[in-house]
Amino acid sequence: MKKLVLFDLDGTLVYAGGAGRTALTKAVKKLYGKEPKFEHGLISGRTDTDNFSIVYEMVTGKKATKAEVKKIHDAYLSLLPAEVKNAAKKKTYKLVTGVKKLLEKLSKEKDVVLALGTGNIEQGAKIKLEPSGLLKYFACGGYGEDGHKREDMLKAAVKRAEKKYITKFTPDQVYVVGDTHRDVLAAKNCGFHSAAILSGLGDAHLLQRAAAELELKNFNDVVTFYVWLGLQTDPKGVKRGIYISPASAIEHVFFSRTGIDEDRLKMLRIKKYSDLPSGTIM
Repeated sequence: MKKLVLFDLDGTLVYAGGAGRTALTKAVKKLYGKEPKFEHGLISGRTDTDNFSIVYEMVTGKKATKAEVKKIHDAYLSLLPAEVKNAAKKKTYKLVTGVKKLLEKLSKEKDVVLALGTGNIEQGAKIKLEPSGLLKYFACGGYGEDGHKREDMLKAAVKRAEKKYITKFTPDQVYVVGDTHRDVLAAKNCGFHSAAILSGLGDAHLLQRAAAELELKNFNDVVTFYVWLGLQTDPKGVKRGIYISPASAIEHVFFSRTGIDEDRLKMLRIKKYSDLPSGTIM
């Protein structure tokens, strides 16, 4: 049974040194004469389409039209290459630890399909990945143009992968890897598996509440990642401080570290947040 693994980009594959945020800020100031002020957490994990709308409303006080979003889209793309090159030159552009080795290994698995599942618009994703050498591992994906909601982007990624590889993927065959609570939230809302990289751009508290099936600091632990994908067994059990769901024995290890949290325990065991009484992660 083939597995589709969707990788987020910023904070999951690479750290782009703030190139995207800088390009967006400059684009909006150029168009509207006012620089948007916001914390990175506001835009992290959202689609670019959503972010363009948010910053437009921030500086104008008006709801963004498709025409205004297109203006920001074009201005952003005109500025992004220079910002990425600048980040690479200043060495603030980096690969996430262990990701290249993992992708190389996964790319050789006959039952694994790799694709992007990123909020970046497609051209922006390619620009950001160019210095990394990682783009060769991703023949298709879901992108920021696919909608305001991250769920729409993930579903689009699955459809493109199905078309390209002439394979149908059930939700249980889709594995989403990200670094923010929004990545995990979208994956669960689609009924997909979820993994969180804790050294990325996400808020630690929100990530914990989001309760991904797998939590890893980075990609150095290839064995645990393979266990999560079901590509490898680990008779010795996973290390303390790592969680893979579902496995009741591992739950005891995990909660002995963090303390019992009944709400989070429920979230670890479900696929969709709508199954919770609150319907949310908080």
